[in-house]
Amino acid sequence: MAKHLINIINPFLDKKGGLMPALHAVQDHLGFISKDNIRELAIAFNCSQAEVIDVITFYDDFRLKAIGKNIIKICQAEACQSQNCKELLHNLTSHFGLNINETSNDLNITLKEVFCLGNCAIGPSVMINDMVIGEATTEKVVNQLKVINAEE
Repeated sequence: MAKHLINIINPFLDKKGGLMPALHAVQDHLGFISKDNIRELAIAFNCSQAEVIDVITFYDDFRLKAIGKNIIKICQAEACQSQNCKELLHNLTSHFGLNINETSNDLNITLKEVFCLGNCAIGPSVMINDMVIGEATTEKVVNQLKVINAEE
């Protein structure tokens, strides 16, 4: 097992249900959970690789590949649908040249669809990282990304 991985998961090895916090720790440290990590976790927790993959794929927050530093979540719930979120989704996927759940080659942007951001009164709503944008348009999203990138 890779030394860096054992250091990450060691605190969880003797805990009941330790696989879940170990998965979170690996992802927090590396950004995603690789195939090599799955094999090593299965050995460390005395389970099959299929069991580790089942846990990873059951929970939406775990990732098997790197994602962008800017996560753009486009709400597709009913309230946002009444405010043309489908058109916004189409415009954003076209603008960025990405489909839902895809990440740009430069790892700057990942597009995701979600089904409520709790901003129903002023939809359509988009979340970029932790910031919610109401009455979202492609222009508002692109401008907010420019602000985020300028701050870095």
